[in-house]
Amino acid sequence: MTIQKSPISAFVIHLLVVAQVLLPIPTFAAISNLPPLVKANVPPNVFYTLDDSGSMMFEVMPDTLTPTGNASLDGTRTDNTKYCGSSCWVVRVFPSPDDVYNINGDGNYSATNETVVGFSDNITVARWRSSETNKVYYNPAVRYDPWIDINSISLTNPYGNPMPNADPAAARYNPVTISGMSTATLNLTTEQSRSLHSNAWLNDAANGTTTSPTWTVNSVSKTTFYPATYFQYNPDNLPTCTTSQLSCFKRVEIKLGMALTTKSATRSDCAASTCTYNEEIQNFANWFQYYRSRMLTARAGSGRAFANQASTLRVGFGTINTTGTKVSNVSDDFGVTNKKNFLKTLYERKVPAAGTPLRKAVDDIGQYFKDTTVNGPWQTKYGVGATSDQLSCRQNYNILMTDGYWNGAAAGSGRTGDWDGQDGSTKTSADGATYKYVASKPYRDSESDTLADIAMYYWVNDLRPDWPQAKKNVPPSRDGTDPAFWQHLVQYTVGLGVKGTLDPATDLAALTAGTKNWPTAASNQVDDLWHAALNSRGRYFNAGNPQAFSDALNDALNEIAARSGDAAAVATSKNTLDADLRLYTSTYQTSDWSGRLEQKSVNPTTGVIISPNDWDTDNKIPVPASRKIVTVNSNGKGGTDFNFANLTSADQSIMNTAAAAYAPAYTVSGTDIIDYIRGEKSKESKPFRARQVLLGDLVNSDPQYVKDGRDGGYIFLPSDINGKTSYDQFLTDNRNNRAPTVYVGSNDGMLHAFDATKSLSGGTERFAYVPKAVIPNLHELAKPNYVHRFYVDGTPMIGDAAIGSGSSPWRTVLVGTTGAGAKSVFALDVTDPTSFDKTKVLWEINSTVPSVDNDLGYTIGVAQIGVLRDGRWVAIFGNGFESANQKAVLYVVNLKTGDIIKKIDTGVGGAGTPNGLSTPKLLLNADATIKAVYAGDKLGNMWKFDFVTTGSAPSFSTDMNLAFGAATPLFSAVDSGRKQPITTQPQLYPHPEGGYMVVFGTGKIFEDTDSSTVDKETLYGIWDKIPASQVTQSQLVEQTLSTSGSFYKVTQNVVDWATKRGWFTTLKIKNGERIVNDPIIFEDQVIFTSLIPGNSTDLCVIDALSTTMQFSPLNGGALGYKSIDTNGDGVVNASDTMVSGRQSSATFGTTIIRLGNRKVKIFQADARTGTVPAAGSDRQLSDGIPTVRLWRQLIGKQ
Repeated sequence: MTIQKSPISAFVIHLLVVAQVLLPIPTFAAISNLPPLVKANVPPNVFYTLDDSGSMMFEVMPDTLTPTGNASLDGTRTDNTKYCGSSCWVVRVFPSPDDVYNINGDGNYSATNETVVGFSDNITVARWRSSETNKVYYNPAVRYDPWIDINSISLTNPYGNPMPNADPAAARYNPVTISGMSTATLNLTTEQSRSLHSNAWLNDAANGTTTSPTWTVNSVSKTTFYPATYFQYNPDNLPTCTTSQLSCFKRVEIKLGMALTTKSATRSDCAASTCTYNEEIQNFANWFQYYRSRMLTARAGSGRAFANQASTLRVGFGTINTTGTKVSNVSDDFGVTNKKNFLKTLYERKVPAAGTPLRKAVDDIGQYFKDTTVNGPWQTKYGVGATSDQLSCRQNYNILMTDGYWNGAAAGSGRTGDWDGQDGSTKTSADGATYKYVASKPYRDSESDTLADIAMYYWVNDLRPDWPQAKKNVPPSRDGTDPAFWQHLVQYTVGLGVKGTLDPATDLAALTAGTKNWPTAASNQVDDLWHAALNSRGRYFNAGNPQAFSDALNDALNEIAARSGDAAAVATSKNTLDADLRLYTSTYQTSDWSGRLEQKSVNPTTGVIISPNDWDTDNKIPVPASRKIVTVNSNGKGGTDFNFANLTSADQSIMNTAAAAYAPAYTVSGTDIIDYIRGEKSKESKPFRARQVLLGDLVNSDPQYVKDGRDGGYIFLPSDINGKTSYDQFLTDNRNNRAPTVYVGSNDGMLHAFDATKSLSGGTERFAYVPKAVIPNLHELAKPNYVHRFYVDGTPMIGDAAIGSGSSPWRTVLVGTTGAGAKSVFALDVTDPTSFDKTKVLWEINSTVPSVDNDLGYTIGVAQIGVLRDGRWVAIFGNGFESANQKAVLYVVNLKTGDIIKKIDTGVGGAGTPNGLSTPKLLLNADATIKAVYAGDKLGNMWKFDFVTTGSAPSFSTDMNLAFGAATPLFSAVDSGRKQPITTQPQLYPHPEGGYMVVFGTGKIFEDTDSSTVDKETLYGIWDKIPASQVTQSQLVEQTLSTSGSFYKVTQNVVDWATKRGWFTTLKIKNGERIVNDPIIFEDQVIFTSLIPGNSTDLCVIDALSTTMQFSPLNGGALGYKSIDTNGDGVVNASDTMVSGRQSSATFGTTIIRLGNRKVKIFQADARTGTVPAAGSDRQLSDGIPTVRLWRQLIGKQ
């Protein structure tokens, strides 16, 4: 947002608030639903490395599970050499056929050294057949859904549906059919009698210490058992129970006539409060077929997590053992074909009886990411084009899943050693930033050749040293955890059923402080998994059961998706207004379309931004039950709480229809969708879109800060207008009592109010408003394949108005617009933001409420607040774009009631020449009442609307009409016959001979083709003299721009006011330069910030530029003093050169701050880096100018 500091005189109060207008205005095309200048997101490379060691076939988890949990009773798990010929591993809970996971073998760890737990009533069986101790066994509190069906994935169903439920009478040992592998089944509903071909049943009663437990071997007898059996631990919740006591377990056999127990909340498959036999046996069968072993569980969770990913993801698949096929190339996309191929490989990859060489696996993946050829991971399309088509900003991740401790080979030559214990080299980014890893806690240890060392190697060393500094542009994570801008690999590690000696949830601080240390490296140290993730700036997940594993993978993928969007998080970073020496910056991420608002403080003496920020809004939105969210009533008057029950029947129907589309895979209601919008997260990822933070993207809505009295100058009001004498007290009360609050619209469907205090509560949401006009489209936000659209994208205007009654009539009113999100304008009473509730909703006007309005378009402009001479307080706004009538219309609305007082149709525009009116500018009389309004339109016309008072007190009336008659503007901006669109707010500057200079620029950046246009745009200064008359191009004097390096100079041609009516400057140095930011008039200068869209096809390069120009608003010529820092020392002084403009990276916000020494500092937000550098002027304020003047832009009145 741009901020205007403007002059004030005793006669005319210039209250200038400028707002950036960056949204689509159609010519013959629809308004874009993407932010300007956003290139396609660069999806990350995500490798999934699956543990295919032999232990993944085990039906027991963790490895440390002992027969009784009592050392005095437990024998070893690997005895009975009498029958096995070697140590016997207790790894199965069901007899298994051959070739379940592999071919030419029984598909388990070994055909000669396995045993199967029996079904007797003893503590060993209870512990092996209870999910309390054996985390992979059946848990009746969990709903077991089948794997994702590969064949169900299609363009219309990209996330697929589950496979069919298992048949309880013929549950498969492996749910997929693979040539040469077993298709055997087991009837779970009747008793079975089985012998084991070369293995043994473990029937040890565990009633004493023994090295020779009881075994039943094939050659001795068969064992009869009922398969659908589990043990429930401590069903009576006895406080003295332990898992070493058989009496604390209840044996349950799922049979007809079984006693029914109350179901858990997650058993949505059970229709009643208890699960029936059919429901329970079905759930057990699904567990047996799809989750019975570690590998089945891994495939279930992995398939579901990856099936839920968007088509833009690039996915590779690797395993830690399979010879020759460990590393599959990342796919160009994750569309239908590649997603199906991924799931097919995941489901069908054979499992060898092998170890866990994690270090070698991670090294193999790292070497793949060093591939510089067209067949490597950097290529835009695998194997296609030249190496110049590679994208340097692409981020790389490896998700390593394992159930065990590493063993086997280490990294290759040159990659061994203690990499976290030595300093790295200094690296320099494309933007000139430097970074050097200095070996320190918590990363450093004294060990070598660990998994953590290999992970550090591929993080600290540049994967592409062949690329120049200009390509060191990988976006660091926005939370600061990963500062790397060079090409590197981040590890996400997931431990299935394994746990280390350190706790990632609590021990990081101690490791950082040095009060705890990493344990001595050994192959059986699970802590090395966490250490590897930490070294590479990833994350470790400890998954103790199947549900936790599935959740961990979802969390990892969601976090990666969020991190991959950091590249675009600052692509259109905007700096907003200053107040109390504060700056606000708003950013967004295109990966998940989330937003962040930050508050920064400025040193009152030096003008330096203080680090760190005061706060940001991440994770500052309360839980749904604690949020205060309101909307307007169905008639457009007054408010109601925002929930499903309070929606209109039409909106409820829309939500219910949208919910039905999730069937049959998921059961969703319209209430669920609205709850999701309110912030409920329980259904994220399954089936709704995952959100890292609740705040949606902040694109074109400029944050507005309110605290002290926002002086509207209403002490000058005529005595017959209510409130004149009480206004000063109202300002004083606000100054002393009002809670600092910042307001901003977001594309999550809400206008948000945030706590703006410099405290721990800063950034917390106070309340939110959902415009009724956006409600029909809210369900789109929940879709996993959500395609961005705008919702509440307009900038709110906030100002004081005496619309109350009695001796205290003053209120502070917010008038908001929805921008490109909808055709709507709304008003809220925000006098006291801490007590805001539904009663403070004033009104909402949209294209259907209170009646069909064919003139209201997408309200991209900013509404203005003021008072007519007859005492009526009004909101004034342009009709926006794409209205049904396609004309340019000015709205004058009763601020208190929302009733339309008048619509002034310019008479220009229509179906063949679509038009619309932009943000208006109010001209005030000396008594602070509205005298005239100026506004530009899409067809290049600058309109003047006269507000003429007639009659006498107390019977005043106000005539509101076009100043020069229908279809007759003050001025028309035309270049070589092309009408130049005016999409920003004009500014006013007093002319010494009376009247005003109306200053504005032309241009737009709305439609998809706008970035590539090279039309010439122009800066104008039009003298609206007294008496008023139209102005033509021939009456203007041209000022010409020239360049010297990155600096601009402008001529000082004389404007003869006896014959001329203004000036113009054509932007013709750079093709496509245009004005899409509101100009600022500050003292005796006008500040223009242009935009020059880039033309690079490299998705990693944001090459858009801006020029900040400072001219005389009177004649458009150069200023007579230095105003721009040309030598880069951060100050403007005698060492600088006198210039009129400076080119830089694209900027979308200009803020002028008054420092304590009466100097001013200009700040601009860099769209490429997101930083907020000072742009110029350390100029001293003129004597005699009230300091309050610098804050007048905060008043919602122009």
